[in-house]
Amino acid sequence: MKSLTKEKFLERGRQFIELGKYKDAIKFYTKALALDPKFSKAYNMRGVAYSYLDDNEQAIYNYSRAIEFEPNDPEFYNNRGLCFIAVKNYARAIADFDKAIELKPQCEDYYINRGSVYRELKDYKRAMNDFNAAVELKPNYTMPYYHRGELYMTLKNFPAAIEDFDAAIKIHEFFFEARQLRAIAYYLLREYARAIEDFDKILVINVNDAVSYFYRGLSHYRLENFKQATEDFTSAAYFYPDYAELYKYRAMAYELLGDEAHSIADARKATELEKNS
Repeated sequence: MKSLTKEKFLERGRQFIELGKYKDAIKFYTKALALDPKFSKAYNMRGVAYSYLDDNEQAIYNYSRAIEFEPNDPEFYNNRGLCFIAVKNYARAIADFDKAIELKPQCEDYYINRGSVYRELKDYKRAMNDFNAAVELKPNYTMPYYHRGELYMTLKNFPAAIEDFDAAIKIHEFFFEARQLRAIAYYLLREYARAIEDFDKILVINVNDAVSYFYRGLSHYRLENFKQATEDFTSAAYFYPDYAELYKYRAMAYELLGDEAHSIADARKATELEKNS
């Protein structure tokens, strides 16, 4: 009967997690642990709740207790590894992902998480190996392609990045982040028309995306569509009114349109923002 009751507390905690009521969830996990101080699942889920509250110290403590009582559950190590990333303890994070992979080598997420740490540490070779492994393990999943594409962007291998973002978008047509990075890759390759095509679709998905307005404006500027460029820069400025670079480009676009007054005003605004930055 005691075991059933602790499981009920665990389930109530899970329900509160789903509702975003993390402090209430912690109360139920604590009740479960009062009944069974070695209940590893309750420690793990209490750690999850603390993670959502950005209390990484408490989260790490709870994951560690979960591992103490159940040292062969890979998810406990993975969860603690994510917390170590949050506190920038990358060596401990890698050690935890190593252990998770040892216990469950067929889980692509563990390779993605370890690869992300290696990328942060600029160990691009190891990062690429992990993302490649994730792609091989789950070729019909978007995230391995997305993370490898991000790494290719860092390495300035834009054609390879586009290929990975293509794969991710083929699996999930409305994968916003992949489409945005693909559009930026097209821009950096000077394929401005293709960049604009992607940014058009992105701004249908999210009409408030300032980054896409800015880069679409840059693409229009490069194609000498100066009126469209000023319109996009204006939309971007609505969301990021303190971004000096935006006003520089809009000033140049206005100048090329023969609108001297607006060009001068934007050039002054850009100078003022740079002085105050």
